[in-house]
Amino acid sequence: MTLKRLVDRGAYTSLFFSRTIYAVNWYNIAALFAFIAYDFNLNVSGLGVATAGFYVGVGLFQVPGGVMAAKYGARNTAIIGVVIASIGALLTAFTSQFYQLVLLRFFVGVGMALFFGPGVTLVARTFRRESQGFGVGTFQSAFYVGGALGLFAWSVLADLAGWRSSLAISGGLGVLGGLLIFLNVPRDQLTSNFVIRMADLRKLLSNRWLVLLSLELFGFGSGTILISTFMVYYLEQSLKLSPTLAGIIGSLAPLCGIAASPVFGMLYDKTRNARLLLFFLGVALAIAIAVVAVGDVFSAIASALVAGLCSASFTIGYLAARQSNAASAEYESLAVSWVNTIQMLAGFWSPVMFSLLVISFGYAFSWLVGAAYTFLLISVILLPAHH
Repeated sequence: MTLKRLVDRGAYTSLFFSRTIYAVNWYNIAALFAFIAYDFNLNVSGLGVATAGFYVGVGLFQVPGGVMAAKYGARNTAIIGVVIASIGALLTAFTSQFYQLVLLRFFVGVGMALFFGPGVTLVARTFRRESQGFGVGTFQSAFYVGGALGLFAWSVLADLAGWRSSLAISGGLGVLGGLLIFLNVPRDQLTSNFVIRMADLRKLLSNRWLVLLSLELFGFGSGTILISTFMVYYLEQSLKLSPTLAGIIGSLAPLCGIAASPVFGMLYDKTRNARLLLFFLGVALAIAIAVVAVGDVFSAIASALVAGLCSASFTIGYLAARQSNAASAEYESLAVSWVNTIQMLAGFWSPVMFSLLVISFGYAFSWLVGAAYTFLLISVILLPAHH
């Protein structure tokens, strides 16, 4: 598979670039928070509040973004989303009060929600049908590339130029991404007499297969967030590794995700068996979380690598939603946004429950419980898709 198979390289490059900067603006607040906390005299609870505000925006506006795409087109909605998120990040550089930062993080989340589903639709259209899994997989890889840049490169940039300048740069790059989409992505073929009907929306949102995919991705989100959130801190505190070594091991998961997403996207293109692939990856993720309980460096490395491999599950879930029988051409972005909505809730409950378990019972027991509930959650994909 090469980029020669692409229908429109300019469109794909613009979408890949925008998705990368999207992820930079998603993750860089965590890398910059030490600088922000110093300026605003905050503690770690401030990061929790800012993160919560962001996830509220991302979660609440997934479905409205899909509805907008149905009415006004995926391209137009994606551009609006990129611009809102990027201007929110840019304006954060000029905040003088913490509440302003929280409010702007909410708007960054809103913009990202509006961009996500339409972005998946647009990049899939850029590829031929038999190669759309690869295309959406590379689109998801861009997210992991941007995440790595946001966590590492932007912390260096903040150290050199200040956190405000670093946010201004990432916000400006996001606006550039919106401009590139405007210039390079073909306009939607909108139907002038298309009307959004509540009956159609209810039918799609209650579709059993889409609900199963939503719950399945919630299971993956609940499990993967344990590795991404707690692995580095666990290695530092329990195994007494240096921050540098712990960070290297923790970064293996997103780095592995960069390669895994397009590979499993191509595998989905060949098999079209989302149920089998998702269950296989879910079992692997549960095992990866349980392995951390062994309590040595080698088990942690193995866990991070396998967890990164399992991140390809999101690519498969988005593809299966977009290509489901419930998603007409107008509603394909909404189907993708809908299955992504519920898994966003994992960002709230999973870290809280895991941290409470650690406080009460220690890490080893908590990793095993995390593995067990991850397995139970992903097993929903075995339920029948029809009544």
